[in-house]
Amino acid sequence: MEIKEIYKSKTRLINTSLITKGWVRFNRASKNIGFIELTDGTKLNGIQLVYKADINGFEDLSKIPLFSSIEVKAKLVQGKQEVELILEELLNYSSPKENFPLGKKEHGLEFLRENAHLRPRTKMFQSIMAIRSMASLAIHEFFGKKGFILINTPIITSNDAEGAGDVFVVKDSKGKDFFDKEGTLTVSGQLHAEAYAQAFKKVYTFGPTFRAENSHTGRHASEFWMVEPESTFCDYHEMMQIGWEMISYIINKVLEKNKDELELLSKINQKDLITYLNSIINNNVQKISYKEAIDILVKAQEKGISFDEKNIVFGIDLATEHEKYLAGEHFKSPVFIYDYPSEIKSFYMYQNGDGTARGFDLLIPQIGELIGGSQREERYEVLIETLKQKGQDFKTLEWYINLRKNGYVTSSGFGLGFERLVMFLTGTDNIRDVLPFPRTPGKLNF
Repeated sequence: MEIKEIYKSKTRLINTSLITKGWVRFNRASKNIGFIELTDGTKLNGIQLVYKADINGFEDLSKIPLFSSIEVKAKLVQGKQEVELILEELLNYSSPKENFPLGKKEHGLEFLRENAHLRPRTKMFQSIMAIRSMASLAIHEFFGKKGFILINTPIITSNDAEGAGDVFVVKDSKGKDFFDKEGTLTVSGQLHAEAYAQAFKKVYTFGPTFRAENSHTGRHASEFWMVEPESTFCDYHEMMQIGWEMISYIINKVLEKNKDELELLSKINQKDLITYLNSIINNNVQKISYKEAIDILVKAQEKGISFDEKNIVFGIDLATEHEKYLAGEHFKSPVFIYDYPSEIKSFYMYQNGDGTARGFDLLIPQIGELIGGSQREERYEVLIETLKQKGQDFKTLEWYINLRKNGYVTSSGFGLGFERLVMFLTGTDNIRDVLPFPRTPGKLNF
């Protein structure tokens, strides 16, 4: 029986002999009694297995090393605080062939990154990955309930949706183009999602994306996952609402299902995650224009607030410190900023005609930007002119441009960096610690 099931059915199972399997996370013994923390991955804190001196092989049991796998027959009894197992018979066990590199002591995060194949066995990373899994499930549930269709967009593409040029080029084993044109690993599924939204009305993608940006910050990885909904007959203010409802849904699901994990991570990261996450969803989300955001920042600076980026004028790309101030200090709540200057936003955003585009970002206290989206440019001539101004390659985007000639209706969407979401939910500061096997510049160890 799995440990999670034992706890779920504990009232019915008291004084019952059970067979269960798992790994030894902790083992200590005195002359007459020993204690093993038995874990099988189904419940964060596992269950205590008590073995007494009268059991056959007591001395061997006391020497079983950490992360040996064992199968036991044991009676479930009520302990001082929780239920525990009293060993009746050791049915089988297998020990590591060498000393296990992770011990009872705390290990530094860099050491754990270097042992990424073993770090899932620590409570910290089990907690992070359990929350990651629940957030993924919540995303699919949310969009399913909203009537969105999941579309698996290409991983290999010829389109750089963001126009930044930081892409991985795909070649064959001889270094030649495999396709009829240069292929790259996708940076976004948005453009392909737009094509499907024009048929299904509401679609979303959830898959891996790639950036060849040589950045070594704690917020950047070369391979990460993106969630990208796209909805037609929908303007950007309606899409902001969908984005906020999605974030609220995910937080509520994690608060409901991952209490143990949140409590453990709160101790490790010295952040009360449960209180923090509740404060996010219990506050009303605010909405301001980019121009209003600049005015707020200028006034803050005049009152003595110090920013590293001091040149705060209309047209700058807001820095993380600006975003954190707006959400965390000024509004003390999540805030949408919309109508950004066209020159700092992507070619596909709807042009307002006043130098701004219908783009938006959701800023979260202590985090900064969590999602970014826009209403898409539906006017063929305006899209062509914007592409010219930004120097974009028309050839690879021809099919996307021509959607506007084939009955294109108003469409909006956003992108959510999934790892950034998991960092937010778990209070983790480095993206390397929310990816199972992180891919970063100069690192391909697993």
